Amino acid sequence: MRRSLTRAARILTAATAVGTVANGLRLRGRAAGLATLPDAPDAPTDAAVADDWTVVAAHGVTPAPATLAAAVAWADAEGLDAVDLVPGDLPAERALGLLRQVDTRSFRRDPLREGHTAGHALLVRTGLARRAALPGGPLTPAELVGVSRQVKRFAPRSTDLVLAPAERAVALSPSEQLTLERTVLDRYAAGQRAAATTALGVAATGALLAPAVGVPALVAHALQPRLVGVGSGRPAGVRRLLAVLRAPAPPPPVVRLSAELRPLYEKELEQGTERFFEERVDSCRWCGSPDIAPRVTSPDLIQHKPGTFTLDECAACGHVFQNPRLSIEGLDFYYRDFYDGFAGDEMEKVFASSDDEYAGRVGMVAAHATSSPRRWLDVGSGHAHFCLVAKESFPGTSFEGVEQSQAIEDAALRGWVDRAHRGFFPEVADELAGQFDVVSMLHYLEHTREPLAELDAAATALVPGGLLMVEVPDPDCPSGRRLGKWWMPWLQPQHQHFLSMARLEQALEQRGFTVLDRYREPATRGLDVLPAVWFAAGQVVPRPWMPWLPHPTRAQRAARVAVCLAALPVAVVGAVVAQVAAAREQGEPGEQAGNAFRVLARYDVPSGA
Repeated sequence: MRRSLTRAARILTAATAVGTVANGLRLRGRAAGLATLPDAPDAPTDAAVADDWTVVAAHGVTPAPATLAAAVAWADAEGLDAVDLVPGDLPAERALGLLRQVDTRSFRRDPLREGHTAGHALLVRTGLARRAALPGGPLTPAELVGVSRQVKRFAPRSTDLVLAPAERAVALSPSEQLTLERTVLDRYAAGQRAAATTALGVAATGALLAPAVGVPALVAHALQPRLVGVGSGRPAGVRRLLAVLRAPAPPPPVVRLSAELRPLYEKELEQGTERFFEERVDSCRWCGSPDIAPRVTSPDLIQHKPGTFTLDECAACGHVFQNPRLSIEGLDFYYRDFYDGFAGDEMEKVFASSDDEYAGRVGMVAAHATSSPRRWLDVGSGHAHFCLVAKESFPGTSFEGVEQSQAIEDAALRGWVDRAHRGFFPEVADELAGQFDVVSMLHYLEHTREPLAELDAAATALVPGGLLMVEVPDPDCPSGRRLGKWWMPWLQPQHQHFLSMARLEQALEQRGFTVLDRYREPATRGLDVLPAVWFAAGQVVPRPWMPWLPHPTRAQRAARVAVCLAALPVAVVGAVVAQVAAAREQGEPGEQAGNAFRVLARYDVPSGA
């Protein structure tokens, strides 16, 4: 028994040591990308710094005048609008935590990356600070996290971090450290702390049972800051880790927001959910055929809001549509706290992870545009992440967005769009008639109540010869039938219509468009299994802290963790099996269809027609 235990300890400890070194080398590359403030002999005067720049600092922090002068000179030389000062003696624990979150080599030039901070002080151009409504100091390091995120949104390509060797970090108590981590990682902070404590515990146990590998593992942990080349002191030991875990601190932001919203949702749900649905229709909303039948019946698999939703399929034309569809009141209820509010930060991360998709969309337009578009209208733009990325390829183009929510006005304030149009697209189209060289509808049509009216609005807004790009989920994707309600793009209750490529192209041609290009996402049957298993796990134990659900008990939270851990190997094995099966069926008709497709069309109706 002891021999088996020793062998297991040796294997786990060796794996921990290898992981520690590998991670250290990864973070070393990031540390090398962190610039250091140079001396600034010709730096501006203190008065100029005070007039043109705003300092937002943590409690107990007063950046030295020489540091500020050097930072201003460096920012001017680099063309920056905001600089996060990283103190030269930042404790190793905080320095390593910062580098885990920030790849300093790409942070500045990547407009979609979330803002991060060392929790010391930020230097921001005063005009930007006013436009972003930044709070004055002093603030807690946790509050500086929110400031850094807001700064990066308003200066997405002109924000950076820099090492300020002369600055001295203010020590944080265990409670302050835990609050900072919870703000950065939200609901995942406890898991990361537990993982760090477990890894150190494995190394310590290995040192006792298998010293030959355990002692080097502990040494690797202790020397990680030197390997990385940043931070002072040693990484946290078990005593510090346990002190942080035991420290009193406010609950994570998601828990606090959930507590605020729960009474409002409880009051609203007392009225029932029937008002959220219209009457069921007996014929296809696309072709009018009465030959319709349910294809998918699903609950809300992501947020677990109450309700059951049905997608019908037409046997005559193949159109798939929500039946009964949501009422306007239902749309308000089910969209609320999904793209903004309670889940807003999470969705920002999702949209910020679509770099390759954005590049593909931009490339399709670039390949067919005869000249750089003068004005581009993005419909259903949200916070306009796509416009922010596309602007880099078309710097002379005016990007504008249409959106029903406050998000588009926020995007205009950030500078991500040049102009915001708030409202339903068909209702504002007449005001925009004949003004745009490009109109894009990216994963928008499936959300709308009347897709054909949206296409009519696009034709109205375009100049003759203008381009329309549409991207939607593909109902012909084999995973949609194999996985049933667990196929992620069904996304009930938000998606109301599913157009095939053939039906979309037919509708475009009827409106005077000529299809120029089309793109199908490659089939990813194996990857489609991963979210399906995740959804299934959520049906067993829903995600905690949803404000429309009862307050989760400790047992429910523990069950959620257990189910998710059990689901992980199931998802991986399922994905591998599905991918192997897909490889054997390469000749199966329709297997080439992926989760979405994109169509680019030119509006050929002559002026005055």
